[in-house]
Amino acid sequence: MTIPINRILLRSASKMLLCVFILFVFTKVYAQKKISVTAIGSYEARDLTIEEVKKKAIEEAKHNAMVEAGISENVKVSDFLYTFEDDEKFSDIFQSFISTETGADIIVEEVRELKKDINEFGNILIEVEIDAVIIKHKEKADPAFNFKVEGIREVYYENDPLDFTLLPTRNGYLKIFNVAEEDAIILYPNFDPDNSYLTDDPERIFLKNTKVSFPVNNMIDGYYFEIINDNTNKEYNLLIFVFTKEDYPFHDDINVTNIMSWIFNIPLDQRAVQQFGIVLRK
Repeated sequence: MTIPINRILLRSASKMLLCVFILFVFTKVYAQKKISVTAIGSYEARDLTIEEVKKKAIEEAKHNAMVEAGISENVKVSDFLYTFEDDEKFSDIFQSFISTETGADIIVEEVRELKKDINEFGNILIEVEIDAVIIKHKEKADPAFNFKVEGIREVYYENDPLDFTLLPTRNGYLKIFNVAEEDAIILYPNFDPDNSYLTDDPERIFLKNTKVSFPVNNMIDGYYFEIINDNTNKEYNLLIFVFTKEDYPFHDDINVTNIMSWIFNIPLDQRAVQQFGIVLRK
């Protein structure tokens, strides 16, 4: 029996089983300061598409929002997506964010298009206004706390196994999210109340300099992608690895915005994050 799980299947030695993910609800007090900001950004260009110009305008609005919040130095844009075959498609699916060397993140909650025009010279001009939440961290990132992932490809076909290894530089806890075009899941740790043998240890500590192969559960034969939309031959997924010094529970509905909010609420020196974009083909 095969049951699609957000386009990823867990396959046991005898059959494929639905993986049910439980959200761990705990109370945790985070030390970050949150600032709500509304900012405007605009961009004008001749050789870009309308969507590309709008993206540039949003990036400018983010920059202005950071400046308004008092974070004006060393601002750099970093997209919450993987740069590869189809950047435009991933830009439509996944929200981008800004990080700074001073230790702050920004989450865009809403984008309003104020102006869209083509002037007499053929230049496209777009102006947007954003509502954003800026999270200022007290600490900077810890460069000694990191991890390496190997074995993930940019392109998979249906029924190709998703196998990879993880090598941490320090002891820590791991969560892996898979975000598709319309929904998301927690890939690791898996919890299945009806089939305990498929459940991962949610409190497992990954040891420094010790390479681990996934799936870590020997009863799971592998992770497998599946395209469930009959009207397409290609779908997009984003794997987000979050490695933390402590066990930070995720207790919200699983979507891109909530995942980003959860990540940004973890102190900067307590986390390391990597993401891998995947094109799935029939």
